[in-house]
Amino acid sequence: MAVLLLLSVALLTAYFRESESGVAHSVQGAVLTVVSPLQSGTATVTKPFRDAWNWVGDLFSAKSENKALEKEVQQLRAGLAQELTTQSENEQLRAMLQFQEDQVFPKGVTLVTARVVARSTSAWYSTATINVGSGDGVKVYDPVVNGQGLVGRVTKVNLNAAQVMLVTDQQSFVDAMIEPGDATGNAQGIISGSVTGDITLEYVDKNEKVKVGQDVVTSGRNGSVFVRGIPIGVVESVGTQEVELYQSIAIKPFVDFRKLDIVQVITR
Repeated sequence: MAVLLLLSVALLTAYFRESESGVAHSVQGAVLTVVSPLQSGTATVTKPFRDAWNWVGDLFSAKSENKALEKEVQQLRAGLAQELTTQSENEQLRAMLQFQEDQVFPKGVTLVTARVVARSTSAWYSTATINVGSGDGVKVYDPVVNGQGLVGRVTKVNLNAAQVMLVTDQQSFVDAMIEPGDATGNAQGIISGSVTGDITLEYVDKNEKVKVGQDVVTSGRNGSVFVRGIPIGVVESVGTQEVELYQSIAIKPFVDFRKLDIVQVITR
């Protein structure tokens, strides 16, 4: 090793000290002439293997980056869903608060906030289950509202839950009146549901002046379970027939029953 080291140092020293036409330079040129084709051939032969190795390395790197990006997208998606849910809840709660500020409900009532946890799957019944019950002061026949208007009334109660019959149920009947009325007073009738989920205002005398676009609210008659003035819907169409004593009035409810979420029970 020592001899080879000394020989290498001597050759390098001689190489750098001699001119370009010297022996060492000539030998180097001859070696390069012989070796260059071999190096070129070797490079050509090994290029596919180098490319394959680089491709495998890039593939693993891309997969790693893809997993990281997928995780980041999932986190962003979950954050967006949570933000939208919170925003929706805030909007519903603000609407309910506005209801109270508008003094729709009389003094002496208490509003119990609840969430809809289940809906009926049968076409024959329109009901919802809420997560408050007798333990929260809820009783049968208590009206249920949200920030849009009347939802229905409580029909069954246990300690921690209650069933609500929606105003769209075919067995639902609500005392109602049309606002604003004419000089003789507000036209009154009964809101009834149907199998199709549509609601109509029945038993309104055909002599009453009812127009499309008028609001319909609960009338709060004596003995009614509903307090006066809860918004129900708007008159969508009015039909009369000579042989009928009453008008046929279709009502478009204010409440979007497809999106029921947060509601309030009116307890006394």
